[in-house]
Amino acid sequence: MVERGPCPHSSHEVAMSDNLDIWNRLGRTDPAHTKGFKRAGGFSGTAIKPIYTDQKMTEVFGPCGDGWGYSEPTFQLVPAPDGQTAVYCWLSVWYRKADGTRSEPVHGVGGDFAVKKFSSGMVVDDEGFKKAFTDALGNAMKHLGMSADVHMGRFDDSKYVAELKREFAEQPAPPPDLRNVHDLHTNGKPIIRNASQETAGKMLTKLWTIQGDAVAVWLQRDDVKRALASLDEVDRHRVEDMAEERNALGNLEAAQ
Repeated sequence: MVERGPCPHSSHEVAMSDNLDIWNRLGRTDPAHTKGFKRAGGFSGTAIKPIYTDQKMTEVFGPCGDGWGYSEPTFQLVPAPDGQTAVYCWLSVWYRKADGTRSEPVHGVGGDFAVKKFSSGMVVDDEGFKKAFTDALGNAMKHLGMSADVHMGRFDDSKYVAELKREFAEQPAPPPDLRNVHDLHTNGKPIIRNASQETAGKMLTKLWTIQGDAVAVWLQRDDVKRALASLDEVDRHRVEDMAEERNALGNLEAAQ
C-alpha cells in the first residue's frame, strides 16, 4: 500500500481560510481615510476616520441596523487627577451571519475626557461622550479585523502604504448604494425591503457625497424633511447619525 501525505488543501486549512474571511475583508485600509498624529511624549501613530470603518462594515455586512449594528452604549463618569473627569463607554457589535442570524456580541470599551484641564483652565468637552462612544465602537470592530494592517503596524512601512495607495487608486469605488450592499439571503434571492428602508438607503447614499455645512443645507430642503419624516424610527436614526458624522467630518477637515 502506498502511503500518501496530507492533502495540500486539508479541511484544517480550509477552516482556517474561512475563519479569516471577515478579517481579510475588513483588514486592508485605504490610506486616503487615515491621518498621522503625534501626542505628547513623542508617541505617533495612524488615525482612521470613524465614518470609514462604518462604510467598511456596511460593504461587508449591509446597512447598519440590518447587516450589522451595536448595543445601546453604557457610559460612566470617573474622577481623574487635577479635577478632570473621564468618561468611559462600553458596548457590543453584532453582524448578520450567512444564515441570516445575528452573531454573538463583540465587546468594546473606549474612553475620553468629559472635563479636561488646559493652561487656560478647566474645559467641559461637549463631544466627550461621543468620542468615548466612537473609541468603544472602533475597539469592538478591531476584534473582527477592522483596519488590522494599521493596528499591526504595517502603516509604518512606506512601501506597504504606497502599494495600498496604488491598489485603491486603480480600483476607485463610487459611494455605495446602501440599499443593495451584501443584500442576499443564503438562497441568493434579494431581500425585499420596505419603503422606509428604500428611502433611507437613498438618503444615506446622498450623505456619502456631502459633508460639513452642505449637510445642514441639504437637511433644510422641504423634500428632505418630508423624506425624513416618512422614515420609521430605526431608519430615521440611521440617517440622522450619518448626517451628524458627515457634518462633523467636514467641520474637522475645515479646521485643520
